[in-house]
Amino acid sequence: MAGSFAAQDLSEAALGGSIRAEEGCFLDAYGRTLWLRGFNVSGASKLPTEPNGLSHLTDGFYEHRTVTFSGRPFPLDEAHLHFRRLQAWGMPFVRLLVTWEAIGHSGPDPSTDLDLEYIAYLKSLVELMPQYGIKCFVCGHQDVWSRFSGGSGAPGWTFEAAGLDIEAFTDTGAAYVHGHAELKRLSGPVDKREVAGPFVWPSGYQKLAASTMATLFWAGDALAPKLRGRRRRQSASGGEETEEVSIQTLLQDSYIEAFGRLADELSGLEACLGFNPMNEPHRGLINLHDFHGWNYNTDLHIGHYPTFAQTLALGSGYPQKVDYYVKSWPWPSRRSHRSLVDPKGRSAWLQQDQSQCNHHKFGLGECVWKAHGVWEWDEKKKAARILHKDYFEVDHRPGREGKPIEWYRDFYAPFLQKFSERVTRSRSHYMSLIEPVPNEFMPPWQIDEVRRRESLKQAYSVDTTMEGKPPRNLIYAPHFYDLNVLFSKHHAWMSVNVQGLSRGMFPLNALYFGPSGLRKNYRKQLQNLVKNGWTSLGRHIPIIIGEVGIPFDINDRAAFKTGQFDTQRELMNALISGMEDNQLGFTLWNYNPHNKVEYGDGWNKEDFSVMNGDEPVDGVLPHLDYRNKPHEHDELYRGGRVLDVIIRPYAVKLAGKLLRSDWDHRTLRFELEWTSAEQPRTEKSNLTEIYIPAYHYAERKPVITLSDGEWTYDAPQQSLRVRHAENGKHKLVVEIADLKEHLKQRVLLRREAGVAPSILDSFPVGVEVWLENVDGVRLIWLLLFVLIAIAVLVLALELS
Repeated sequence: MAGSFAAQDLSEAALGGSIRAEEGCFLDAYGRTLWLRGFNVSGASKLPTEPNGLSHLTDGFYEHRTVTFSGRPFPLDEAHLHFRRLQAWGMPFVRLLVTWEAIGHSGPDPSTDLDLEYIAYLKSLVELMPQYGIKCFVCGHQDVWSRFSGGSGAPGWTFEAAGLDIEAFTDTGAAYVHGHAELKRLSGPVDKREVAGPFVWPSGYQKLAASTMATLFWAGDALAPKLRGRRRRQSASGGEETEEVSIQTLLQDSYIEAFGRLADELSGLEACLGFNPMNEPHRGLINLHDFHGWNYNTDLHIGHYPTFAQTLALGSGYPQKVDYYVKSWPWPSRRSHRSLVDPKGRSAWLQQDQSQCNHHKFGLGECVWKAHGVWEWDEKKKAARILHKDYFEVDHRPGREGKPIEWYRDFYAPFLQKFSERVTRSRSHYMSLIEPVPNEFMPPWQIDEVRRRESLKQAYSVDTTMEGKPPRNLIYAPHFYDLNVLFSKHHAWMSVNVQGLSRGMFPLNALYFGPSGLRKNYRKQLQNLVKNGWTSLGRHIPIIIGEVGIPFDINDRAAFKTGQFDTQRELMNALISGMEDNQLGFTLWNYNPHNKVEYGDGWNKEDFSVMNGDEPVDGVLPHLDYRNKPHEHDELYRGGRVLDVIIRPYAVKLAGKLLRSDWDHRTLRFELEWTSAEQPRTEKSNLTEIYIPAYHYAERKPVITLSDGEWTYDAPQQSLRVRHAENGKHKLVVEIADLKEHLKQRVLLRREAGVAPSILDSFPVGVEVWLENVDGVRLIWLLLFVLIAIAVLVLALELS
């Protein structure tokens, strides 16, 4: 059974051909089920390399038409090392992040404005992947619309096309832009009640810049019909001419064609499976909750949080007293106070004399929503007077006035279809990986009568159905994060089911305790993602978690001072185990070799990378994860964080249907159960290939028990190959021979590292090993029981 390819090799040579999606699974050419896992590569791809785009920097920030992203996610000459790592870690599936700005920063015309040098770099990068058995899909990445509105994604010229002045966003509160906001904060008196920082970036979705741009992108035709854009096109005579189009057409056509051109370039490369049309799409102002308040259950209230009516006023230069929100518990935030935000007359909108650039007129010379009659200034009340309270609920195109609109049905579904049609033009079997608005469930996509009836009963999503034919080769790729940990940057012994709380769950039912409770919490929330995804899209659609991960800078960044990453380890292990419990593939957020302790991933001080790229200072490295210390000499693992729970055995290529996969990161015991029913078509059709990582098992002899059939273990290729003897249920167990010694060495490694010294250090190692085997919550109950028993005994003695 010796094989020439490693279990974790996803090249066409190893799989016998292309990967296909069928009956809710990914299959290889031999009919085996593939379990895909890997990373988002990388968080740094949101930012240009020149000028240096780290979000805390401001030099050259507004030079948006001449930036370059070449070298993102990493220079081509370094790619071999990074791909070797992903292969060695058993994580060969990549969500390759590419922003619209990276390929279309020069302007809206794909025939002249695309960055062909960066596209060529990306092509060269993807060409390397089969050498290392890696597959990828391209993610059209964005957060809060653009870098210039505090996130990433869209080019700066898109704001100009809408008539917005990106240099006025900080003064007018139209966006939280990290570097410029911090400069402004340092330039004047600071209110000690206002603990600011880049953690407020998600609130940008509700601010003027991002909310307006998303609205124009999705529904400019329906909601801003007066706003037009200009672009070049080829005339009938073969020359060039300028044509006027709607703002929606200008933005969407430019976006789709930019990624379409990238798809054309990658179409002949085996490593690229498909495209994720847009990361974490947001509806903008469509179906606006209220002009005078946001939905607390769905919109993150943090920092200065103006209502949309106040946002309109601020954007036109009028001062407003705005609510300020701070972090709290058990709710994510609470209103602390109100404070004055004063633009001092500055407008976020390009005025008539500013709106001429390169012979193009941008915008309407004033607030686009004021020009459409949404509001006017009330001088007496010093507030925006809303003239049409249902403006963002209905269509305003001639002939469609007053017709109700809904984002998923009327705008998102048509966009997905249009995007898919373009990127599959040169390669019909590209997959389309779609996702809903963050923290929402995808509504039903109505394609048959059964689904239509199911959609009438559903209460988990917005009350709508997505109509029309879904994109071909559809994959559901939602995201999952522990929003409580993500926002609070804290974790101890209790976890919270935020998904349930936001949907009315009784608070006590949303609390979980200890590591086992944490895993149950994540398992339940992920189970809901799967169940509702199947209801909405059908059980024949494969599901993969497109983003999932943890912030490493939790608990006041204590791990960076000590090297004690056990809390992060607990979180990551629960996440991956929860996904394994639900039989989900995933791409972790994220692999970023440019991560530094000083500024994290470089974007709004996020710190999610499983790699740290800090170099030694005076020969001394920052405190790294003590559990990775035995591997720091090896460039494949150097700088890794919680790799001991990320790198784990699993069946990459399974000849049958998975029943259960479970791994204990302490004992290194791996259990796999599966069934098979069909007679093998080829020799490989009943060959299951399991990744057995050298990281854990190279120095320890694995003991393998198989219910039936035969197996071979190939240590150099980190592969266990199993051929079952007959159809039915099968079970495999992988253990280590020297378990007691292994557990002892785990404790000694912690003690020798000097992290988290405790009273246990004075006890024999065996005591600590025994305590590690006891669930923390059960131990607490046991101690309480003992204390109560002692108290009862003392009371009984006193009474006698």
